[in-house]
Amino acid sequence: MSDICLLLEGTYPYVAGGVSTWVHDLIKEMPEVSFSILYLGPHRYAAKKMHYKMPDNVTDFNEHYIFDYEASPTFKLPSLKKKKAFTAVKDFLISMKKGDTTAFNRLADIMGMDGGKALGLDDLVYSYEAWKILEAIYAREAKNVSFIDYFWSWRFIYLPFFSLLRVNLPEARLYHAVSTGYAGVLGALAKHRRMRPFILTEHGIYTRERKIEISQADWIYSESARDLKVTEEKDFFKEWWIDFFSFFSRLAYDRADNIITLFEGNRTIQIEEGAPEEKTRVIPNGVDIRALSALGRNREKKDVFRVGFMGRIVPIKDVKTFIRACRIIYSELKNVEFYIMGPTDEDKEYYRECTLLTQMQGLEHVVRFTGKVNVKDYYPKIDVIVLTSISEGQPLVVLEAGACGIPSVATDVGSCRELLHGSSPDDRLLGPGGIITPMYNPEKTAEAVIRLARDKDLYNRMSKVGKMRVARYYQMDNVIAGYRALYARRMSEVRWRE
Repeated sequence: MSDICLLLEGTYPYVAGGVSTWVHDLIKEMPEVSFSILYLGPHRYAAKKMHYKMPDNVTDFNEHYIFDYEASPTFKLPSLKKKKAFTAVKDFLISMKKGDTTAFNRLADIMGMDGGKALGLDDLVYSYEAWKILEAIYAREAKNVSFIDYFWSWRFIYLPFFSLLRVNLPEARLYHAVSTGYAGVLGALAKHRRMRPFILTEHGIYTRERKIEISQADWIYSESARDLKVTEEKDFFKEWWIDFFSFFSRLAYDRADNIITLFEGNRTIQIEEGAPEEKTRVIPNGVDIRALSALGRNREKKDVFRVGFMGRIVPIKDVKTFIRACRIIYSELKNVEFYIMGPTDEDKEYYRECTLLTQMQGLEHVVRFTGKVNVKDYYPKIDVIVLTSISEGQPLVVLEAGACGIPSVATDVGSCRELLHGSSPDDRLLGPGGIITPMYNPEKTAEAVIRLARDKDLYNRMSKVGKMRVARYYQMDNVIAGYRALYARRMSEVRWRE
């Protein structure tokens, strides 16, 4: 049995940067605590190479792939036990649509890997009773859309969720999900089945980020797209996905003993989305100020002004706006170079589009895609860090850059404004450590970078403020102390029962 089981969806150890770096640092800085990891990915074939060497205190590593489920046809007559179980499934689906989480525990009791459970995945795929439930739910909530489209969408949405309830959770004294979503469902499952404490940490708000992705998704069937007409009506199938993930968040909020996020803006959103206020708490991100300050002192002396983008090459980071801004900057500052630093393998099609856009803008000789980098090698080269994201939590890159004395230009998302302008009256007295810009605005992004390149007094002032702010409010030691105390308190509640 480990002390902590981390429930991680689509992050560590297969995705670099951001949340994964936070997870790695959390484990590494607590060598006295044993961790097990349950990693959730989409498909087994989508697994990538590990980007991190796991610390010695990771005692167990398991994987579950959400869309790799199997069900075989069965033709057994339903027993009374199964009839009652199907009723519980129907009750759950109705309550889920209302956002009511109370039926979840009953559903968890009837689904599972062992033969003692009333229902298996095959029952929900092939049985007549499941078909009748589907017909009834369709008539109740979706009779104005095509039944065929509803049927296949229902399977694609719900079967991975039902499959998740069959996961054999590792034994641990405490379960810690680092998002809501599918990881949050496992946290709620652990709370019920293992009767152990469940801690939830959200960096970005999962539901809000899924809304952005779903609104832009072309893989979700859309009747309005089929009809090729403009309409103000909501798209049924996209709203269905959004409601589905909203329920996941509500379930995790209801079952969690503690709900942590990185800044007050996120905490407010969590409460709006249904998190009990008394459970919520802010523990901000932190960085190793000593190591990063040393990088700042070793900044290269050069004639070229270097602009850096540090992040995954994915749509939510809006790398294309950065590239368009580079075109404007290059037209004004001839002696300039651009570094796009981050993994390129998460969304290969988007990466290809970004490289093509770079060529179309005539920038291939000044824009360099580096792939994943060691920040120690690159921060001494960079003069300004740019974030053009359309969603963020509390980006570590802004803190790292600040500790190095590098001003940031960042969109007004997540906690970027707090990180650059201050989160409290005392903090704001320090002044700005960078410039905030609107989303989807290459002109304003370019204007901010050009200002910093041309105004040395402004640049030096923001460089100094960034160092002061990070040293005062965002040290890694404080993050570790906060989680160490929380872990110890929750595990002490368990140990006295062992």
